[in-house]
Amino acid sequence: MELKWNHQALIALKFESARYIDPKGNRLSLVVSKSSKIWRWQARVNGVPRTLTLGKFPAVGLADARAKAGVIQADHDAGIDVHVKYGGGLAATDAAPAVEAKRAGMTCQQAWDRYIGGLKEGTNVHGKARNKPRTIVEKEGMWKRLWADEIGDTMMNEVTEEVLYDVIQGLRDARHMGAANSTTRYIKAFFKWAKLEKRATGLMINVAEDLPVSKLEARDRCLSVTEIRYLWCALEREEEIWADGYRLALLTGQRKLEIIGALRSEVDFAARHITISADRMKHNRAHVVPLSDQAWEIVDRRLKATTSKYLFPVDHGKTHLTCFSKRQAAIKAAVAKLAAADGVEVAHWSFHDLRRTASTMMNGLRDKRGNRLVAKDHIERVLSHVLGGVEGTYDRNDYYAEKRRALILWADHLDTVINQSERAMAA
Repeated sequence: MELKWNHQALIALKFESARYIDPKGNRLSLVVSKSSKIWRWQARVNGVPRTLTLGKFPAVGLADARAKAGVIQADHDAGIDVHVKYGGGLAATDAAPAVEAKRAGMTCQQAWDRYIGGLKEGTNVHGKARNKPRTIVEKEGMWKRLWADEIGDTMMNEVTEEVLYDVIQGLRDARHMGAANSTTRYIKAFFKWAKLEKRATGLMINVAEDLPVSKLEARDRCLSVTEIRYLWCALEREEEIWADGYRLALLTGQRKLEIIGALRSEVDFAARHITISADRMKHNRAHVVPLSDQAWEIVDRRLKATTSKYLFPVDHGKTHLTCFSKRQAAIKAAVAKLAAADGVEVAHWSFHDLRRTASTMMNGLRDKRGNRLVAKDHIERVLSHVLGGVEGTYDRNDYYAEKRRALILWADHLDTVINQSERAMAA
């Protein structure tokens, strides 16, 4: 079966001895062994076979590998001895010309503003000169809702296919297939335009080109106990505001922006809960999240750390944390490094997988007799899932006490997981 060159297909490749040559050229190949997947550039330089290592997949994504191979190939074609210039290889952390080249051009937000402005004025040179007014409104809403915080501050040439995939996959996981398909088409159109306008945008590789429409199934990835320990340890070395955001998301099982965008006004000090306002919820219905002692400790720390209306502020408190893709990549790299030291390889995971992890582990909590500790129905309400059928229509109980109990049990279990890791490290 022919390999489809996209992030999902490369993730799914089995670890076996094989070499796959990139159909887009530039002498790029992915060498797969029983323990790793490594990007290589291979060619004869002055008649001598040369191989340069560009990094491991998925730490170095498909788009990044292609960009690096393109720079090497251009130098090779210009008569430069690339073995001398890049003899040390181009690992993900190396300060290579491929990375420097990415800094030229526009941020995604700057490029989007130019793109959408051209659609409104009918001055876009590439693609449709005009969109229907309703389509433009839909695109603007999509960008603000899904992409602005995720990649807005990122340079166009620094966006990876993996980041785009994670955002779209999050919609599919939540069974919002129509929204996932729409945003896939819209983001593909945007990146196609940006590539054609590369002199202005700086986008040399269209990382959205291979994103599939209507072909991704809901994902079932959740972190294992061991992976949670690596994550918790990695967060110890992170900037506190980011570490608090990741931990609070895992402790509460809420969505990324429901946590990162939390407001001071949503916190009830006396009751120790957060009421996520309806306009920040996916189903436009306010959601109360009772806080365990562990979660409250984080919220209390954030409240004392800032006078902003946001719990996780940036830009002098004017907005909440953004540019998740860069931070996620750094945290994933830290987790992978910790795991590699133990000979463990961590599969691809996203921020949204923290929510699934909380749900899965809460559902797995058992007493000494093997009886379920938390009713599945209560966990669904912790996650703010909309229940269908007669139950969803007639049951208007807020289940506040049940949600608090579930989250306390989950937080205590998480403490046990982390403490076991610390004891093992001390031993």
